[in-house]
Amino acid sequence: MKKIILFSLFLSSIVYSQLLEENFDYTADQNLTSNGWTAFSSSGTNPITVNNGGLVYTDYVNSDIGNAALLDNDGEDVRKTFSSAVSSGSIYVSFLVNVTTNHSTISEEYVLHLRSGTTAFARFWIDYENPNIAFGLSQTKSTSAHVKTSFNYARNTTYLIILKYSFVSGTLNDEVSMWIKSSGVPDSEVNAGSPDLGPITTTDESGSTSDPSDIDNIALRQSNPNQNVIIDGIRVATSWSQAPLPVELTSFTATVNDNLVTLNWSTATEVNNYGFNVERTAVETGHDPSLQWETICFVQGHGNCHSSKEYTFTDSPTGGKEFYYRLKQIDFDGSYQYSEIVSVCMENIYQLKLEQNYPNPFNPHTTIKYTIPPLQPDVSSREGNQRGVFVTLKVYNILGELVTTLVKGQLDAGIYEVEFNGSKLTSGIYYLVLQSGDFIEIKKCLLIK
Repeated sequence: MKKIILFSLFLSSIVYSQLLEENFDYTADQNLTSNGWTAFSSSGTNPITVNNGGLVYTDYVNSDIGNAALLDNDGEDVRKTFSSAVSSGSIYVSFLVNVTTNHSTISEEYVLHLRSGTTAFARFWIDYENPNIAFGLSQTKSTSAHVKTSFNYARNTTYLIILKYSFVSGTLNDEVSMWIKSSGVPDSEVNAGSPDLGPITTTDESGSTSDPSDIDNIALRQSNPNQNVIIDGIRVATSWSQAPLPVELTSFTATVNDNLVTLNWSTATEVNNYGFNVERTAVETGHDPSLQWETICFVQGHGNCHSSKEYTFTDSPTGGKEFYYRLKQIDFDGSYQYSEIVSVCMENIYQLKLEQNYPNPFNPHTTIKYTIPPLQPDVSSREGNQRGVFVTLKVYNILGELVTTLVKGQLDAGIYEVEFNGSKLTSGIYYLVLQSGDFIEIKKCLLIK
């Protein structure tokens, strides 16, 4: 029972405003439908493929990662579902776009939009007039953009696009806006200035399509064999701080030395980062973990920066045997997100150790390393005899369902490696769970096919 509750606690702590992140880090020329996207129109006909090379935009966190999506034909359209549907507040979508075609006879077209089920909203348009292009926006209108820029944007140039969809009470009142940036990444909506296009509503377009109850997926669309549009670095979130430029936490660890716990964490970028609440909960060995988290300190953030930052905090906990820590990252506007959980055992510093799998992300094989320490005189396994330590290493999916058991048995002290083969699994997040008696450690891994 303890194992199940611990695992549920870990899953419930991952509370992000991030809904989707897509870097197209797949093999060039593969179909997007082979990499987590679903066709919904003209399936199999001139499918959208992975471009050979990604887009580069200075200071954008998803710049130059993997490849990109290439929209260069008339045929298949694809969609990708958010981690959860959104029915209130605002949705922010940021992405990079580069139009490489030299043709001037292409008609105005929309190439990206949000969707509620199968209904399209917030269409992003491109119009062509040699030698330049214009960008357009509509809420529900599908024949042409309702509002459009002048033709002062260059081809073969990468732009950062930021769409904002706002749910507004009423039936035809939801608003959509768009910012277009040729350099720089605004650190807040206020500093981004007024939108380049919008806000507009269905009423503004004299439309009749009712506002959606929620938005749950994003789509890419192609309509002309001469269009040659490259899209990359898609981020979808419910706050500006997560799209276009988030506080990117790259590591969070906890180590024990004598009776002290040292927490170390680092960020790659920070935007509007007020700081971190360090939170802790204690567990008596052999008992279920308490869900009562307490804030034990606040560590000031660096506000806005595009370079890596290091943080540390030392705790001297009492009154428990196992301690769990997490970070609550807080923005200046009060929005926040939680880190993953790390744990330490003060009862026995000779803990088992589960390393992060490598490579991660992986496809389809990855190696998992774990350490079995010497059995101490006051440490005994609760299962089996006293020869070595009884260990299990299991893999769970994001729903908490057991996928496979990689290790189960008595192990002597040493460093072990085991291979995890995900060839029969779907792309997604999986959790590696190492357990022996009262000890448990969890790592997250990502399978991308």
